[in-house]
Amino acid sequence: MWTLRIKREGSKALVTEYQKHIIRKLMSIDDTIKSGEMWIHLNKIMGDKAPSRASVIFFLNDLVDVEYADFKDGTGKGGHHRRYYTKLTSELFEKKVYVDIVNKLKDALDELFK
Repeated sequence: MWTLRIKREGSKALVTEYQKHIIRKLMSIDDTIKSGEMWIHLNKIMGDKAPSRASVIFFLNDLVDVEYADFKDGTGKGGHHRRYYTKLTSELFEKKVYVDIVNKLKDALDELFK
């Protein structure tokens, strides 16, 4: 889920620009957001540097898979769709990222040097 890019500075060492904006948007809403709404949000912020809609969907689903976010299934124009949200506060989100990375790093180093 997380890729550590040691040569990069700040949040770019962990997430891409669009992933940072997705996380911030999820943390700032009180309700839910569809992937298409998130994609439109990113296009307003990032312009021609915005990711594809598929990239947005994949990242949102990755967040769900590792329990940083969840979704409610909805129906409407076009059939079923997911409405994404997070129950984590910024503090809990940050703590979960830290714990997950440290645990994965420990596992990787244990395997590497066994």
